[in-house]
Amino acid sequence: MSLTNKMVLIIGLILYQSVSATKYAGDFEEFGVSARAIGLGGAYVAVVEDPSAIYYNPGASVRIKKTSILLMHAESFGGVVMNNFLGMVIPGANQSFGLGVLHNGVPGIKLTTVPDTTQPPSDTNRPYPKDTVNANHLVFYLNYSHRLLPNFQLGTNAKLIYQTYGVSSCFGMGVDIGGVLTLFDGFRLGLRIRNLTTSPLFWATNNRESILPRFAFGLARTFTIGQDQLLLSLELEGNTEPNLADQRWLENFGIEYVFKNLLAVRFGMYHRLITFGLGINYKRFFIDYSYQSGYFNQSRDLGGSQRISGGLKF
Repeated sequence: MSLTNKMVLIIGLILYQSVSATKYAGDFEEFGVSARAIGLGGAYVAVVEDPSAIYYNPGASVRIKKTSILLMHAESFGGVVMNNFLGMVIPGANQSFGLGVLHNGVPGIKLTTVPDTTQPPSDTNRPYPKDTVNANHLVFYLNYSHRLLPNFQLGTNAKLIYQTYGVSSCFGMGVDIGGVLTLFDGFRLGLRIRNLTTSPLFWATNNRESILPRFAFGLARTFTIGQDQLLLSLELEGNTEPNLADQRWLENFGIEYVFKNLLAVRFGMYHRLITFGLGINYKRFFIDYSYQSGYFNQSRDLGGSQRISGGLKF
């Protein structure tokens, strides 16, 4: 598929989202914010121990042992859509505080018109570019997590949402919750509910949308093999949107092998599509790369996503 066709399809989806009351209202928050997570097929809700916990599991941020910063950049759908994330977590003995900002954008969208707007486009009434606009989605997170028991952590996000498509904009707000329970033999169980109370979006056109809750349940286990580690992770995503019955439950799977706590190799299945990744962890620094072949089978022709994220532990 050519770049022009990709732009047309993606922009069409964006504009359709802006007028289709609830159906896709929350999809902009589903791209992911961590290259390690994507390399693991998105099966991260029971794994995360870095500032991307703000996004993947608000209850897991208290598991971070040192003040940490995470940066992420991705180019999705063949480079048409830009995804960025910045997160910081400050942990304490039994609680943590975090801040994060998520950005998704499509730059340089050309709006066209015709010389005679009362007539359809034709050889004598050719469309021409009238203006160039950008589509942007921003989510600001305030995170709090608490260690209720030695093996149980619970947390929440309060978030503000802003969206603009160049021709209209909206504000919204929402609440996420998450938790991690460590079971026998080191098995970890994770749970996240995004947009717990149904997040409202208030458009400048006086329309109102609602982002319905989405769930994620995960199970993970790390095995020690000499000086190396093997991680296995499973996750089940669920949503409550009535128009997405064919995507009611989606399975993710990830496997990671870490050599001497330095180099990591990852493979995963995200929504039944292949992902893989690499990671390096050296002293206080970490950097990860991942490739994702798509988001759903229906989006294969739009191209994959390459993602780089990294951070610092103080």
